Order: sequence, then structure tokens, then C-alpha cells
Amino acid sequence: MILVIFGGIGIFLVGMILMTDGLKSVGGDTLRASLTRFTGGPVSAIASGFAVTSLLQASAATILATIGFVSAGFISFTQAIFIIFGANLGTSVTGWIVSLLGFQVKLGIMAMPLVGVGALMMLLLHGKNASRGMVLAGFGLLFVGIDTLQLGMRDMALYADVGTFPGTGWAGRLALIGIGVLMAALMQSQSAALVTALAALNTGNVSLEQAAAIVIGQSIGKTSTAAIAAFGASVLARRAALVHISFNFAAAALAYLLFPQFILAVRGALGTVGVSDPAILLSAFFTMYYLAGIVALFPLVPRLRDFIERVLPERGSGLTRNLDSNVSHVPAVAVEAARRATVSIAAHIMLSLRGLMDPEIRYREIETRLEESERALRETSRFLGGVRSRPGMAAVHQRHLSLLHAVDHLDRIVDACREKDEIRTVAHVGALRTVALDKLAQLDSVMGWLQGYSNEAPVPILEAMSQSLAGIRKAQRAEVLELTATGAIGAEHALEQLEAMRWLDRLAYHIWRAIYHLSETLQEKVAAPADAPRSQNGRRHGGRGMEI
Repeated sequence: MILVIFGGIGIFLVGMILMTDGLKSVGGDTLRASLTRFTGGPVSAIASGFAVTSLLQASAATILATIGFVSAGFISFTQAIFIIFGANLGTSVTGWIVSLLGFQVKLGIMAMPLVGVGALMMLLLHGKNASRGMVLAGFGLLFVGIDTLQLGMRDMALYADVGTFPGTGWAGRLALIGIGVLMAALMQSQSAALVTALAALNTGNVSLEQAAAIVIGQSIGKTSTAAIAAFGASVLARRAALVHISFNFAAAALAYLLFPQFILAVRGALGTVGVSDPAILLSAFFTMYYLAGIVALFPLVPRLRDFIERVLPERGSGLTRNLDSNVSHVPAVAVEAARRATVSIAAHIMLSLRGLMDPEIRYREIETRLEESERALRETSRFLGGVRSRPGMAAVHQRHLSLLHAVDHLDRIVDACREKDEIRTVAHVGALRTVALDKLAQLDSVMGWLQGYSNEAPVPILEAMSQSLAGIRKAQRAEVLELTATGAIGAEHALEQLEAMRWLDRLAYHIWRAIYHLSETLQEKVAAPADAPRSQNGRRHGGRGMEI
């Protein structure tokens, strides 16, 4: 009897895992994209969360995608809160599927062919067709598991008495809620725990009131998964987990306090249309109390948001706050998050560059900023290395490549900003200082674009600046060597000036290419970006190798 019940739960869980994974593979990216496309105001955000969770049958997947979209800046944290509300409501759909199909229609035997066909599709086909087979096999196993679970519950009904379970008074209700908490926490699946409660109710092992109290506990118990996952996660992931936990505890508290009223409302509403099946009544109760939780918390969302942001403030570098490893498996979202981080880092580096030519700013201050930029670049590079964009995803792959190029050029700019001898020479040689101040004045237009004040990237201006400095470098090289030959300047001083001019030339080139590649991340082009070869102007690479 007990073994049969465990077996039924196991079959149901395997079916749920197969179906969820298959649905993610078949349409997961499209469904995730719909989160941002249809998420506007609070109601549409709740509807998006509900719809995606209902179709994927996995609130965790919806919440994880939501974290990624917040990280990438597609949606605000406030919108994410409403999506999480909707995702929780979407979990009630499982109860309706089971109560309307699993119990009302005996699909256990009929589902067997689905398992067979689905398994063959998984073995013989590839890509999305194999994933569709996974969905079929998983769907069939759900109902095989439900049939097995009911069989075990019917045997239990011969030995168990409803009266042996806690009552539905205040204390008894708390005990039943505790049972529900343990069920969901141990099974690590609210769907499996809910189906177990539905099967117990359908076979007469528990009353509607007892099953309803157990279901309240299950909604609390399922938050243990989020609580465990929050340890070591990003700040955004912990915030989402706290929203998820807060909502479920608040909805459970409301259902506990208004328990008799909720039961009466469900019986009365469905009784008017002639529905008295206990499993359907329990599914309606589950949906009603989640809806009540949403209505109760709806006006309190601004306070909830402020409280969570105060309890879990941003930590670490603000430059990389958009990066979250949880979204690396969704290339489009991950690349956008990395793009935003790279733009912030680029603006930070340009501020350091402007400071190099300002005698009132100490180099120590600039060095601190450069170290922060370098750490952020390393983190961004690691993040991009964990993203897998396939060449078949033309637009995303193009942006991914462009970002990798941009990060490399920004890293070289940081290195150049640490070449103190060249910086000192440029600052103290009048002609070099004049050239530097004149050409690097273009950084104002770069900052304007990076900070969103200008819609058009100053790529043509930066290209002209780079080419102009290349011409000046060649002309000045001949002039300095001529002065050295006549004894007007010493050989050591001449070498310092030549190195300083090459430094300026190299710096301008990397600024141009970094901004060029960042501008490419805003465009959906199929051709892979390639940097202009530096050897065409006879430029020295300083041991860095050819640009690619």
C-alpha cells in the first residue's frame, strides 16, 4: 500500500519532469520572450506570469526567467513582483488538470500508448521532435502516476479513518498545515504534493476541509526550494525568492484566518452550477485563495518592493549589477545583460581617460577607478564565456561576438592608462599635450552616447581621430628623428616622445574599435565583425599582436 503510493508519486514526478523539460525545449524561449513582450502594467504582468507557468507547468522556470529579464533591464523589479504573483497562481492549473481529467476521465490505461509513442520519438527523432516526444511521454506518465496513486489511496482507505486526522478547528488546521508543509518540502514539488492530497480526498481518506488545510501548508512548504536556492545566489535572485516566500506566507495567512468563509464561498459558487465533486472544489479553493492573496497584496507592492530592496541592497560593483549567471542559458537575455554592463564599464573607463589629462586629479584616484573597471571587465568576460550563442542564432551570435571584441579593446585601454612613462611624457611635452587635448576632446561625444544623451554612436568621428593621429605619428616620427640627428634633442628624449606618440595612436585606435563594436550590439547584422588591421598604417603593436 505505502509502496504503491510512493510509486505513484514517483511516476507522477518523472512525468512532470519529462513534460516540463520537453515544453521548455519546444517553446521555452518563445514563452520567456512573451514575458517581456506582454508585460506592461500590473495586470498584464500577472497574466504573463500565469500564462507562462500554466504552459510550462513550472513556476520555478518562470521566476528564473523573470530574474534574468530584471538583470538585463527588460523589466523593472516592480513588474517582476507581479509576474511572480501570476506564476504562483499558475501552479493552481495542475490541480484543475488532475481534478477534471485525472479523476473524472480514467486516462491511466489510455495514457499508456502516449508513453510508448513519446519514448519512441525521444529515441528515434532529434531536436524539437524529440522534445515533443518527451512532452507526450511525460503527459502519459502523469496519468499513469495518478492512477497508481489512487490505487494505493483506495487501499489505505480500508485501514485509515478520516476521524484519525486532525480536525479543522484552529489547532487542528495548524496541524494539517504542518503536514502540508512537510509534504511539499520533502517531495520538493508542490504539484506532486497537491496530487497526493487530491487523491486522498478523491478516495475519501480526508475531507474537503482537511485537504484544503493541507494544501495551504503545501504552498508554504514549496518555498523551501526557493529559500535553499537563494543561498549563494545573486542579489536579484534572493530578492525574487523573498517575493515568492512573502507572497505564499501572506496568502496562506489570509486563507488560514478566513478558512470557513473560503470553504463556504467555494461550495456556494460551484453549488449554483451543480458541481459538488470534492477534487474540483479543492482545486477551486486553491485558485481562490491565491487570487485573494494577489488582491490583498496588490496595493502593498510598492511597500513590499521598498522593504525587499532595503533588506537586500545591491552589493559589489554597480558596473556589473546586470550580470546574473542564472540567465546564461538564455543567450538573448544574457547578451543584453552583458551589453548593459559593458556600456557602464566603458563610460567608467572614459572618465578615467579624461582624468589623465587633468592636472588637478591625482593618478591614485584614476588608478582606483581603473582597478574597478578591470575587475568588472574580468567578470563580464567570464560571464560572456559562459554564454553559448550558436551561429544559427544570427542576431544574438553577432551581438555576442561584438561584445567580446568590445571587452577586449576596453581591457587594452585600461592597460594603456597604466603606462605612466608615456602619460608623463604626453603631459609635459607641449606639442604632444596639445595633440592629446585636441584629439581626446572627442571623448565628450563618446560619453554623451554611452550615457544615453545621444542616439548615434560617434564611430565616424572616432575613426577620423584614429586615422588623424596615425598621420601625425608618422610625420612627428620623421621630425623627431631629424632633430635627434642634428643634436637638437637627445636620443633618450627622442625615444620617449616616439613611444608617447605611439601610445596616443594606440589609445585612439582602441577607443574607436571599442565604441564601434558596442554600436554593433544595437544592430542585428549577420556578418561577423572584424577589426580594421592596424598594420595598414604601419602602426606598432607594442607586443600585443595583430587585431582581429
